[in-house]
Amino acid sequence: MTEYISINIPNKDCKGMFLLADSDIKSIVSTGEANKLIDKTFKIQLRTKVDGKRGKKTFSFESKKITFLKAIEHVAAQRAETRDILKATGTLREQKEVDVVKIQKTFLEEIEPYLDNKSIEVRFNTIEVYKTALNNHSKPLHNKYLDEIKISDIQSIITNLMKTRAPATVSVFGRTLRVFLRDLKAPVVLEWDKLKFPEVDNVKKYVLKLDDTKKIIACMRAYSGTTVDGETFYVFEEIRNIFAFLLTGRRINEVIGLKYSDINFENKTFTIPSSRAKGKTALHFNIDDNLLEAIHSQARINNIDLNKELPDKVLFEYCRETPRYHFQNLLASMGLPKLRLHDIRHMLASTLIQNKAAIADVSVMLGHSSIKTTEQRYANKSADQASRATDALNDLMRGI
Repeated sequence: MTEYISINIPNKDCKGMFLLADSDIKSIVSTGEANKLIDKTFKIQLRTKVDGKRGKKTFSFESKKITFLKAIEHVAAQRAETRDILKATGTLREQKEVDVVKIQKTFLEEIEPYLDNKSIEVRFNTIEVYKTALNNHSKPLHNKYLDEIKISDIQSIITNLMKTRAPATVSVFGRTLRVFLRDLKAPVVLEWDKLKFPEVDNVKKYVLKLDDTKKIIACMRAYSGTTVDGETFYVFEEIRNIFAFLLTGRRINEVIGLKYSDINFENKTFTIPSSRAKGKTALHFNIDDNLLEAIHSQARINNIDLNKELPDKVLFEYCRETPRYHFQNLLASMGLPKLRLHDIRHMLASTLIQNKAAIADVSVMLGHSSIKTTEQRYANKSADQASRATDALNDLMRGI
């Protein structure tokens, strides 16, 4: 028989609350019991008494939008107002009609549908940035409703990120989070100018010595390897394979988005499609021995037969945060300062140019759309360069 059953869950403010349900039990003492009784919608009645006057008010909820405990909290928050009305008017008759409570999704519940819609209009790399910002960096906001988020909550995340992340990374996080909250019309966006972000210097200079660079590259190529009876085994084989691609100058999002179908073994090349390339132009690169070994290793991990038609499946299962964690550990074990995964590109470019590699070649390696971009970022104009130019001129003149 359907009737209102008293709610008496310990340590919860549920005095005077009753759940409408079809059950013989007289009292609900746990959320587990309640969840077994509720359907797509459920009703909670609040009964109260003020100065000898009795009143009751019924609330209706949608179970997909609110948990039973959240419903109890909502009803409890209405108790004082309900008592004031009863005290002032002597009745709650005007409020007898059911109040349908519309409760928004939590921050975490909004992420997946948002990214599904966003993926229609933006590139794969951008979606990966959104995933990192929303799923990883924004964890303190996950259980909050959008209208509950305060500007202080976001500032706390930014402040903590500044302790472990580069200013540019924190800045990108802020821009990404703002777009997400703006699109979902979260009130906190109106206070965005109150946030304090780190200053970002877009000029990147790689300052480690050549010997340190060689050590980093060697450690990345042999990462987590252990040799037993002449055979080498890798504890984190997939990370080592990701490192192999990063050492070709590829961006981390290009690497983790790489699919087997992007590989051409006949021509020994792999392609970054325009949909995943930063410059929106497809990029083609040769496969050297290190990459070939990494591809075969990864195929073995994924149980892929490279002799058959290659599937439209990504090589790597990890998100960008996992290789970043391993890269930081590698640097720490060598006593070297922190670098971002993106700094591997700077490391390669700066080291190659400083050691007389052609800027045009380095530009193609990095996938820059213009050689001017490479020159501006990596061809440092210095006294040493001027001296090398003068020495070159003197060498030419000695034969005259």
